[in-house]
Order: sequence, then structure tokens, then C-alpha cells
Amino acid sequence: MTAIHVLAGIASPGGLLFECTVDGCGRRLVIDRERGALVVIDHGDPGAVHRGGMGPVALAPVAVRQS
Repeated sequence: MTAIHVLAGIASPGGLLFECTVDGCGRRLVIDRERGALVVIDHGDPGAVHRGGMGPVALAPVAVRQS
């Protein structure tokens, strides 16, 4: 079973920083407010599914399809 890690978001004037809340993972990414570009700073656990949001966001479970 794939581990699900939660990303906590912090807003700043330049963009949004998301950090994984799981100890030892270390995934961090930034979303640029002007361009909407997503930049991964630290990849963290490559075997985990990372998800999170800002504000009242509800996320459905992840469905993986194999082709």
C-alpha cells in the first residue's frame, strides 16, 4: 500500500510553500503566484503520494490506474 503524506501550505506575497508533515520525508515545493509555476525544492519520499491544499479544500482518495 502506498503511503499518503499531507502537505501543509504557507502563503507569502511571492507564492505558496508546501512542506510534508511526515517526519523524515522532507518534501517541499513552491507555487509561483504570478506564473503558476510549480518548483520542487526537495523530493522527499519517492514512494509516497503527497497531497494538500490551502483553505477549505476536500481531497478525494487517490485512484491509481495501470495500463
